[in-house]
Amino acid sequence: MNERSAGSRAEANFHEKTKLALAQRAAYRCSNPGCGKLTIGPGSGAEDTSSTGTASHIYAAAEGGPRGTGGLSPEQRRHVSNGIWLCASCGRLVDTNDGRRYPVSLLRGWRDLHETRTRLEHSGVAGPGGWINSIEVREDVWLAEPTTVRFSRCNMFIGPNSSGKTLFMTLLSGLSEPSQIMRRAALPDSAVNAVINWYDPQPRTAEISADERGISFVLDGADVPFVAQPYRVLKPSLPLQGHPAGSLTSLASRLGLDPWNARGLLLRTPEIVGGAVKEVAIEGEDGIRAVCSLDGKEFCVRGSEQERLHPIVVLEIAIALAEESARAQPTLLLLDEDLDMMHPRGFRHCRELLSSASRTFQTVAVSHHLGALQDPEWTVTRFEPLDAQEFGASGSLPVRLVQDEDPLETYAALMRRFPPFPEAAGPR
Repeated sequence: MNERSAGSRAEANFHEKTKLALAQRAAYRCSNPGCGKLTIGPGSGAEDTSSTGTASHIYAAAEGGPRGTGGLSPEQRRHVSNGIWLCASCGRLVDTNDGRRYPVSLLRGWRDLHETRTRLEHSGVAGPGGWINSIEVREDVWLAEPTTVRFSRCNMFIGPNSSGKTLFMTLLSGLSEPSQIMRRAALPDSAVNAVINWYDPQPRTAEISADERGISFVLDGADVPFVAQPYRVLKPSLPLQGHPAGSLTSLASRLGLDPWNARGLLLRTPEIVGGAVKEVAIEGEDGIRAVCSLDGKEFCVRGSEQERLHPIVVLEIAIALAEESARAQPTLLLLDEDLDMMHPRGFRHCRELLSSASRTFQTVAVSHHLGALQDPEWTVTRFEPLDAQEFGASGSLPVRLVQDEDPLETYAALMRRFPPFPEAAGPR
């Protein structure tokens, strides 16, 4: 290690307070879901303790280290968000061979899953602490090559329009809604094959195979007619455009809830989410009134059959629904370009709200704004056309999926490669 790297590592080393926070957030257990070993216990003396855990860096502490620095500053690399608590054996394992077998997305997923399970157990919730771990897409009409995508708590899928982002989302919901997959698999010379891995809390695997003859499922190695209750996928329809109705009945329909269940959820949203929505009331039989505070400014919004309910209010209600759902089963909140249509201030607020370490569900947000790459808290997957110039004309060429381990470093290069997405258009 040269002098510059040594200095960089020293600047990015975890402080003792950060190491303690990582250990305590993990309840002193290894965050590897295949391990879970207790890392603290009695020492040799009557008042001694013995610790076998280690606070490991996700992005490397120094340039040239395992998984690279991802373009993060020394301050970001020594922050608790760049750490994971592991036992000594797993700590050595993840850094072997420059960490190539243990990428950032995998370690981030381990940590987020372990902290979510620990949080639920600590709060007395007898829930499964489930998590969608990865999806291996082996074949699809828009895919250039087989790819495995790993998931953490917050996941952003970025790419040009018509590059396959929405089609990828149908794979995530394909176990419970296979009709979406069959719409394209039933076409001539089309086929879909994907393997989804998740925890509920035990590791589970389901394979989807579809072509013009039909669709089949394999669950944990056994053929099944369908996969019952794999995990819950929430796809709220935000009233961002063309949705004037903002009544309780309309909201319940968009969230897939009975109106009385939607009423109960709505009234408890400020308590569950802790976001911009501070107070909610039902006006008359079907109207909604919400008091919000954003960036120090308080405002009141209403929803009815004639008035559109503010999208931030709807998204926070969806977050409340996802939180309650995650207490019973693994839950994935899908946002298909919904955030893009918000005002930049609303985009920032919602992204920060979803990024909170207190969330017990996972989010997959689809965007065509490359500016979202600038948020190091999200695991980013790019949909990259094999030929950007030809793609702009046809919009139908095969696409390569790139799970970006260095989003901050590649941001400027991508902006040059995709001129239709100028920096000014990216959300901040």
